[in-house]
Parts: sequence; structure tokens; C-alpha cells
Amino acid sequence: MSGAATASTPAAPRRDDYEGRGRFQGGLLRRLLSFVVPHKGLLAAALCLFPLVAGAQLLQPMVIKEAVDGPIRRGALDEVARYGLLYLGLVLGHAVLQFAQSVVMQLMGQRAMRDIRSRLFERVVTLAPSYFDKTPQGKILTRMTGDVQALNEFISSGLVSVIADTILLLGIVGVMLYLDWRLALVSFCLLPLLVFGVAWLRGRMRQLFRAIRNRNTALNTYLNESIIGMVIVQAFRREAVNRRDYEAKNDALLRETLKGVWLSSTLSAAVQLAQILTVALLLWAVLERWFGITASVGLVIAFVDYTQRFYGPVDNLSGRYTILQTALASAEKIFALLDEREELPRAPDPVPVPPLREGIRLDGVSFHYVPGSPVLRNVTLEIPRGHTVALVGATGAGKSTIVKLLGRFYDPTAGAVRWDGHDLRSFELRALRKRIAYVPQETFLFSDTLERNIALDPERVPPERVRAAAEAVHASGVAEDLPRGYDQLLGERGHDLSAGERQLVSFARALAHDPELLILDEATATIDGETEERIQTALETLLAGRTAVVIAHRLSTIKKADRIVVLHKGEVKETGTHEELLARRGLYWKLYRLQSEEAA
Repeated sequence: MSGAATASTPAAPRRDDYEGRGRFQGGLLRRLLSFVVPHKGLLAAALCLFPLVAGAQLLQPMVIKEAVDGPIRRGALDEVARYGLLYLGLVLGHAVLQFAQSVVMQLMGQRAMRDIRSRLFERVVTLAPSYFDKTPQGKILTRMTGDVQALNEFISSGLVSVIADTILLLGIVGVMLYLDWRLALVSFCLLPLLVFGVAWLRGRMRQLFRAIRNRNTALNTYLNESIIGMVIVQAFRREAVNRRDYEAKNDALLRETLKGVWLSSTLSAAVQLAQILTVALLLWAVLERWFGITASVGLVIAFVDYTQRFYGPVDNLSGRYTILQTALASAEKIFALLDEREELPRAPDPVPVPPLREGIRLDGVSFHYVPGSPVLRNVTLEIPRGHTVALVGATGAGKSTIVKLLGRFYDPTAGAVRWDGHDLRSFELRALRKRIAYVPQETFLFSDTLERNIALDPERVPPERVRAAAEAVHASGVAEDLPRGYDQLLGERGHDLSAGERQLVSFARALAHDPELLILDEATATIDGETEERIQTALETLLAGRTAVVIAHRLSTIKKADRIVVLHKGEVKETGTHEELLARRGLYWKLYRLQSEEAA
């Protein structure tokens, strides 16, 4: 179906996040890293650079130790320059290697984010209307933007720091144990307390950063709603109310964020305090000769240097832990969307969609959006091939629901919709929708050229068909009024066109796909009388021999329909032609008379 997205039957409410699912939590980071693995070349380069960067750092204190215990102690100052040049070379080499490592990780992170965004978009466009019915737009946009950016920060910078600092820590531990295991044990004596503190903060931070993401989602959702409904906000002088509501949500986000700042600062301060105390303990142990320790000046300097380098990565890791928790909180929500299963059931062995020869039949169809509140009740309806069938009735009668079932946006909760006797559920969905064109009441235009808005798929609909369809429904005048004609780039949602012009473009879009079934859902509701008259003239020719279902806003537009079906509270009450229904003086007659009196 042109312009349609995949859909499904309504589903029970689902958990948005994987909160409390231990099996998922355990594999969350592993699943996140699975987006990095496909970029094998960059990953291999990064894995090679990590030990080189760490090695360049580990050698620097050793050079200082050898210089102090060697030429400086002996007073051979002429040899010191050689050690100075060696140290300078290590510093410069470390800088170059770290730069290369950063570039590689940034490239890998950006490409991984591209893959995640593509996967998310691919998933979103195949989800059901029922999912979008109960999921705010702001929440989806947050998943696609803010949550993805949080993952990008982790993969591009947080991940490189975690791996590099871990390798450096292991290297420092190994070197310190090699130089003097007793001094090494003194240096590590505060680690158990630090590990305990980090473990205590970990659980609190995980919950907190999940709460921050939820608050941020709520804020974005409210902002999105306010922008979409700005006309209503201003028309009813609700600016102050919306501002107060927004500030309340903004303040709630701030409170949660400040809690995170406090926890992160506490963790960082604890690491720095441990570093200072460790250096003090180290010097005390040397001066008091604990465990019979005897150390040269160079060895003490090296140990102080290694201790500072040791707690530097520990401090970095504590800071990166904040990024990790933010990323994991975002990953929970992203993977919840990727794992969303709210879509139409697929036929295990779909049958080809045959050309429509007999017609379409609603066979005892019932439907509800919410269990216990039926919208359609046992509706049986024939739509013969080549006929125009109009659906009329008051708001809530079930007209638009029937249209959604015909396009298989939803499946019936009981009964079946049949195409030449075949249940629509037995067809492959895309194959079915290739034979259907749908014109909704609210026309949606993309930020693209006029021609591409009509074609939607330029590979299937060539320019000549676009122009022929536009000419047929008098939409060619829209192109003539635009500076660049069919190549004119339209604004967001086609805001630079009038409502009538947008509806004409929607008509041209449907007809350009030459559908076997044409569905018009109150498509003339927003078109003025002059434009409607032009369209009616075109439709009389275009609908000849074509199967069409029309929902009529104005009953005067469906007088020539082959069959009119009157719906009331989800049930078929009357069927017949315009003249037959007027002669019965039933529900249709009352509706028609009411509209005629209003028009007069």
C-alpha cells in the first residue's frame, strides 16, 4: 500500500524496559558490544594500539628510576641527557599512539552508531499502528536520538578508556610486583575498601541513571506534544500552564541528575583520597622499613609515579562508570524497541495475491481496539469488483476501522476479510499492499520534492506516471504554481501548500500506483467546494471499472456510488443506492436531510 507502514492487531501493554530481567541484564553489555564486532579492521587496530599505548606509559617511570639510581646518583650528568631524550621519545610516542587510538575508536563508534540507528529505523517502520497508538512520539524520538547518543559517547570515548585503563592497571600491577612485591602490597592495601565502596555505589547509580533516562523521555515527550499542539495551546491561552508543567518535569530531571552528580563526585573523591593515602603509606613504609623494606631513591620515585598512574586510571574508570551506567540505561530502552514484537502475524506459507476478479468480502467481522469495547460487531459486507462502495455513519460508527482492516493495518478479532475468497492473512503483506492505494483524511507529505511525494517509490513509479496522475486529479496546477514545479522541495509536512493542494497531491499519489483497490477515508473533508467539484469530475472517470471504498464526510459526494453502506455503532444498518436509501426514509434519509438543512 502506498505510504503505508506495517501494522498489527492490538497487543497487551508491554514493559518498555528490561528492568529486573536478570538474564538480559547479564548480557546487556555483551549485546551492545556486538555492534562493534562487525568492524573487524578497526577493532583489530584498536586491540593492537591498546598494549602499545600502555607500554609507552609503563616505561616512563622505569626510565626515571634508572636515571636516578644510575648517572644522577653517580654524578655522571653527561649521561642524563640520554635518559632525558629516551623519556621524551616515550612521551611523544605515547601521544602519537594515543591520538591514533582515539581516531580508530571514534571511527568504530560512529559506524556502530550508524548501524544502531539503521536497525532502529528498520524496526520502527515495521511496527504496528497499535504500537504507535499507545507510544508517545517523544519517547520514540528519544530512543532514536538521545539514547543513541549516549551509546555513542560510551563506544567512542568510554569504551576506549575502560579498555586502555584496564590494560594499564594490569601492567602497573605487574611491574610493581616485579620491582618489589612488598612495596606493591603496601600500595594496594587500600584497594579492598575502594572496591567495596564502588560496589556499594554501583547499584544505586544503575537505578539512578535509569530514572534519569525516564525523566528525560518524559520531558521530550511533553515538549513534542506542546509543539504539535501549539495552536491549541495559544488559542486557549494555555501558555502559562504548559510552562509550569514543563518546568515541573524539567525540575524533576534536574533533581535526578544532581543525585547522579553527587554520586559520581563521591566516587571520584574517594579515589583521589585513596591515592593520597597510598602515597603517604608508601613513604611511611620506606622510612620505617616495614617488612625489612630497603629501597633506593629511584625505586621510591618510580613507585610514587606508578601509584599515581595506578589511581589515575582508577579515577578514570570511576568516571567512565557514569558513562557506562548511562549507556546501559539507554541500551535497555534501545534493545526493548529492537525486540518489540508488536506486528502482524505472518502466514507461514503465504499464497500469491491473485488479480481481483470477484471482489472483497467482510465475513462476520468483529473488532475492538480495547478488549470489552467492540468497534465492529459481526459485520458482513460485499465489495464487488469494479464497484464504488461508500461507507457513511456518525462519528464512531466504525467506518475508518473497516478501512484499516481492508488495508490490513489491523486484523479482525473475529471473522475474516477476504480477497476473492482468500483471507487477507494468507497473503504476504507487502504483496497485498502493492495492490491497494490509501488516501487518508489527514494528508502527510514528506520533506522531499513534489514528484517524489507523489511517486513515493521512484523505481516503481516513473515521472511520466506521476505527471499523468497529477493531471488526472487536477494536481498539475499545484506543480505549475511552484517555482521549480515537480522538482520543488516541500517543507515539513507540506506546510507550504494549502490543505486542498495537499489533498490533491495525495489523490495523485494514490492514482499513480494504479491500485486494484482504492480507499478514500473522508478524503474530500478538507477540500473546498470548487476543488471538490474538480476532483469529483476526475474521479467519475478514474473510478470507472476500479474497485473503491469511500468514506464520505459530505453525503452529496457519494450520490453516484454503486452501493452505500450505513453504519451505526459498529453494525450495518442499511445498504443500497442513494435513491433507494432515500426512499426508505431510514437512517441515511435522516443524515442526508440533516446535512441538507445545515447546507441551506
